[in-house]
Amino acid sequence: MRCTPFLLASVLCIIFHSENVFSQKQENPLEQLSYYIGTWGPPSDDPIIKRDAKYKDLKVIDFKWGHNKRVIWSKTGLFSDQKKEVYSEGMITYNPNTQKIVWLEYQIDNEILFEGEYIMLGEHKVQRVYTVFYAENYPDIPNPQLKGWTRKYRETFTPTSEHTINWLTETLIHGKWVRQGRNNEDFKAVRDQ
Repeated sequence: MRCTPFLLASVLCIIFHSENVFSQKQENPLEQLSYYIGTWGPPSDDPIIKRDAKYKDLKVIDFKWGHNKRVIWSKTGLFSDQKKEVYSEGMITYNPNTQKIVWLEYQIDNEILFEGEYIMLGEHKVQRVYTVFYAENYPDIPNPQLKGWTRKYRETFTPTSEHTINWLTETLIHGKWVRQGRNNEDFKAVRDQ
């Protein structure tokens, strides 16, 4: 059997395309968030810890790998040796249709839903942009000057060392991102080692 140049080119093209598709399926976009896997809390010099020593083991957010690293389980709350109170639980995964890393979390006691996405900014810097859906007639909805039962937030996590981050939180108010936080400062967090 003679192999024509067209047939040879076609076979090579199919092989190349198959290998390219296979390698794309092997890539896991969630690996970009691997820096954040672990339990995070305030640094030892945080004012809340200085004010009350019982918070020295306080943790506020936790990320754990799920099955085959195709999901990240997230948990937000207060974790310490003395008290474990989980406020919300959720998951992060990759949506192949939108090609976005999506996040969904539910606040247990207050029936509040968080829905958004993670945006990679490079060098482990990440933005989490999301909408919070408050239950109708929720009594403590932030920024009451805004109408409705939803609020948009943006959090930017910026690594400052191998185990520490600055955590900036902003709220979308009348079309502008407004910085939130104690004394208008970023929250600092340290990962357990």
